[in-house]
Amino acid sequence: MSTEDVIIRCPICNEVSPQGYLLCPFCGADLTVTYEQKIFAPVTYKEFWFRFKSLIVKPRVIAQEIADNPDTKGAFLFIIAISLGLSLQVLSFVMHTRLLAWKFYPVVFLVGWITILLLPTLVWLLGSWVIRLMTRLLGGKASRKQIRAAVGYGMMPIVFSELINGILFLIALPWREPDSYDFSGIYADMSFLRHSFIGVIGLIIHFLGLAAASIYMVFIIKPASEFSWLETAIATGIPMIIYLVLMIIYFIGT
Repeated sequence: MSTEDVIIRCPICNEVSPQGYLLCPFCGADLTVTYEQKIFAPVTYKEFWFRFKSLIVKPRVIAQEIADNPDTKGAFLFIIAISLGLSLQVLSFVMHTRLLAWKFYPVVFLVGWITILLLPTLVWLLGSWVIRLMTRLLGGKASRKQIRAAVGYGMMPIVFSELINGILFLIALPWREPDSYDFSGIYADMSFLRHSFIGVIGLIIHFLGLAAASIYMVFIIKPASEFSWLETAIATGIPMIIYLVLMIIYFIGT
């Protein structure tokens, strides 16, 4: 919420105080607590939608507001959307290997969506903990809630990358038809799909989403921690680089 839009009503005399006054001009009451409660009121879903749009068109401006008044609604909704994208990808691999009849695909999608919710949730919580540890080591002042909000809202590019991958895989993955009872054949065909041209394109999109997420986190963590750009890049960049290296090792090794 912008401070320019705040209207403060004195809790003692119930008069509307002129903008910028922290003492009521009518009865002399201290309005500091009332002002802070008004400015840092819980974020509604309507305000989340405004933050979401602002992250796309003016990320550096809205980043300051998120740092000043952090919330977890962004992370919660983005986790649901990321899980949706990941479950579409799981469904794509099942469909393109023809392992099940068509009537089972809605069940696969729903079960996958619910199960996969745990993965981005763990990434969010663990990533927040590691980045907060890094900011504390560098002398940053960001609170646990601010870091969680930064990582949560920073996941917005990952939402787009995983949804794009889900749709891309549904449409463009090559078709295979392994023996349903030959587990080594199923694994080989799944590996073939992952290493196909479309699979590699999806991996690149995934990494681009992670890189963009790092930039968004930097925008929010910088004002929260009162860091320089370099310090913020170090605090967020090191955990992200480690994660990317692990992902690359996993992809090459499998």
